[in-house]
Amino acid sequence: MAVSEKAINFIQGSLDRGRSIPGQSLTNDPEQPYNWERPPEFTNPREAMLYVFEGLTVPETTANILLALRNGTGVIDLASITLYSGFLEGKWNPDLMMLLMEPTMYMIMALAEKAEIDFVLESGDDETSELNPEEQVTRLKNSVTSLEKLKSEAASRVSPMSVPADVREVIEAQELAPSLLERVEQESNKSLLSKEA
Repeated sequence: MAVSEKAINFIQGSLDRGRSIPGQSLTNDPEQPYNWERPPEFTNPREAMLYVFEGLTVPETTANILLALRNGTGVIDLASITLYSGFLEGKWNPDLMMLLMEPTMYMIMALAEKAEIDFVLESGDDETSELNPEEQVTRLKNSVTSLEKLKSEAASRVSPMSVPADVREVIEAQELAPSLLERVEQESNKSLLSKEA
């Protein structure tokens, strides 16, 4: 069988860019499969949901999620990253990952509402830098009204019943650390060096 010049150029181009050759994964050692090639750790959606929830409520993780939401990262993006990371670690298969999407979004939105952070469902592209100022203002006003409408529609579509009652109770009971930028009332300390009349 003759190999065409086009096929040789394709393989050479792939090697030059660091890509794997088509079919290369079939030559991997079957004794050392990737995590996602093994049976998943979770097959029960409820157990997987509780695992995701425990991961989201770790104080450091919660703080990072809230910071990302405050900076405009979308809820869908955060849920996708969380679930895809779990897939790569071999926690669940793609089917269970898709089943976990709605409850994970609900958990992230609940944390954002508890912290009183306005969130967006999906991060958009910043196209306003190319427009003149009048068009930017008009587009911004239209975007805000349509975003509020989409937000309310999406929030009404996400069912709280997709998350178990015990998980919802834990979300409600979650204590959030105060922001580092929040004003703190300090007690006056009397120093030995302070002047008193």
